[in-house]
Amino acid sequence: MLITRLATAAVGIPLVAGAIWIGDLLLPAVVALAAFVAVVEIAHARDAARTPLALLSAGLAATLPFAAFAGLDWLLGGIVLAILVLSAAFVIVTRDPALDIDSWLWGLASALYFGALAAHFILLREAPNGRDWLFFAVLTVWTTDTGAYFLGRAIGRHKLAPAISPGKTIEGALGGLATGLIAVFVLDWAFDLGLAAGHLIALGLTVPIVTQAGDLAESAIKRALAVKDSSGLIPGHGGVADRLDSLLFAAPAVYYYLDFIIYR
Repeated sequence: MLITRLATAAVGIPLVAGAIWIGDLLLPAVVALAAFVAVVEIAHARDAARTPLALLSAGLAATLPFAAFAGLDWLLGGIVLAILVLSAAFVIVTRDPALDIDSWLWGLASALYFGALAAHFILLREAPNGRDWLFFAVLTVWTTDTGAYFLGRAIGRHKLAPAISPGKTIEGALGGLATGLIAVFVLDWAFDLGLAAGHLIALGLTVPIVTQAGDLAESAIKRALAVKDSSGLIPGHGGVADRLDSLLFAAPAVYYYLDFIIYR
């Protein structure tokens, strides 16, 4: 499994890095595709992937990264539009609301969860020095995940959240926090971000914590759906939703830290 994971990463990482480096409309297109697939994966886990509400939800999720490319106001408008359209579709398509309210709620939640959160990749990329900051966020997440995975397997003894994710341990979480904190200092130097010590410590604690919170949130969704992975689309890594989990929380955290604290 480890060899499969590494082989997949060797292919996937350059593709992700290329999309971040080039930016422009390529990045929203890649993120939109990922959001669309993630929503379909969740719908498939509910045996509802081909229903009108599920497909509409996936389509609306895919529009939000493009809305973010046009600006934060457009993203907010896109979120409101998604809520209105899905609500209207629910009323028009559903004959018995009592039987289909779950489909509407899952569709609405997954569109906003994957679409709106993933749209922050675009907001972050379009921020001042955004390419470096997006690399900073993604690499910190990957370092945190890697540290948590290997240290958890090596020395993990105490369960972190057994009801949600039995494999995660407190030792692994602390290892991820430590490696994420180190990554923030290293990446600040590598990208010449020039962050003050206080910002480095704040981001070095915040990003690893929200990274692991995103992982647990995805685990909770899969636990509710009684599936191990969102799909088997990515060998050794599960589905697209599984790969987005930590990033979906980290990108907004970094973006709003920049917006409200560093750039104010």
